[in-house]
Amino acid sequence: MVRSEALEQRAAAADSAGGAAADPRVAALRRSVDRVRRELAAHPAELPDRQTAEEELAGMEAMARDGLPELPRLRGALLLVAAALGSVSALAAALAELRQAVELFGDPAGSQPGPPRA
Repeated sequence: MVRSEALEQRAAAADSAGGAAADPRVAALRRSVDRVRRELAAHPAELPDRQTAEEELAGMEAMARDGLPELPRLRGALLLVAAALGSVSALAAALAELRQAVELFGDPAGSQPGPPRA
């Protein structure tokens, strides 16, 4: 079985189980994580931080599967994935979708907006 097919089947099985998948934010996160994982698996180039990205994506998938993820952990994982893969233009759209899915969970309590941009 092709790796991306296995990921899709795993996601479909978990979605049918209900639970956290009933939250549209969690469903969007799972879809975006799966997309990045599929596109990364299909990317032929050697990437020095591929393993780091794969580990963080697996962690994000686990957080989504287990319920509502903790936003600081989710953002930390996103930061590591972006650092590992951000220079790969072929993955830019998938990474943007992942960032948007993380942003659906909102700002952490007490966070202050940064200074206005010029």
